[in-house]
Amino acid sequence: MRLMIAQTDPLWAEPTFNLAVLESLCRLAAEAKVDLLALPELAFTGYNIFERLDDLAEAIDGPIVTEAAKLADKYNVHLLFGLAEQGANGEFSNAAVLLDDNGQHLATYHKRHLWDRENDFFAAGKQSCVVDTRFGKLGLMICYDNEFPEVARELAQAGAQIILSPTANMLPNAERQVLQIRARAMDNQCFVACINRSGVEETLHFCGNSIVAGPDGEVLGRLGLAAGTMIVDIDLACIDESRTHQNYLKDLRVLKGTHVVNGADS
Repeated sequence: MRLMIAQTDPLWAEPTFNLAVLESLCRLAAEAKVDLLALPELAFTGYNIFERLDDLAEAIDGPIVTEAAKLADKYNVHLLFGLAEQGANGEFSNAAVLLDDNGQHLATYHKRHLWDRENDFFAAGKQSCVVDTRFGKLGLMICYDNEFPEVARELAQAGAQIILSPTANMLPNAERQVLQIRARAMDNQCFVACINRSGVEETLHFCGNSIVAGPDGEVLGRLGLAAGTMIVDIDLACIDESRTHQNYLKDLRVLKGTHVVNGADS
């Protein structure tokens, strides 16, 4: 699979402008024969929109996804991006939306681990998401999910070969982010891609450093602090090669209980 990471610096609360930028990215992806173009968390609204969710959050069939679907079809590329979603019950979710190269909606994942103020505005997701595509099984997570090894492990155990995580991570966490993504990839012997953003929103300084890691934790591509793109070719055969030496998922022993010894009295 040929993956294109778009580390963008979206204009805050201006989805129309940011969707215009998406078309130029889709054009670049098509010229490079990319299979999947991935964008950050809350890609078209900006991140710090909590007080504007009534205006900026949308249903899955709203204007943002509708326009993105047209572009996916026009440029024959799969799209993954973050969205502030408003559900039929009125609840807001921090979502990742996957569209195929005909513009068809394949999946929506709702962020399970909410960070800081997100807890006051978003409903936490309750399900994992693995999508079977013609170029492999894709697992989805979002930003703070990266920091919980259980999320990536659950996706890998469900068959995910490539885990994709739209992110809006901030300074000073660039090296933490790189370490976590490499660890999630190595622990599960699969590919993991973090699609972070750059730029500044008030006091929030986003740290960029989007990264794609391979099954042995190797860095296949990494961006810096500034907005930009990178293309990484993913060879799924590397997963089998990694698991030839040791197979963590196969050899994992699940404990049924923990024996706690009180040594304080000894």
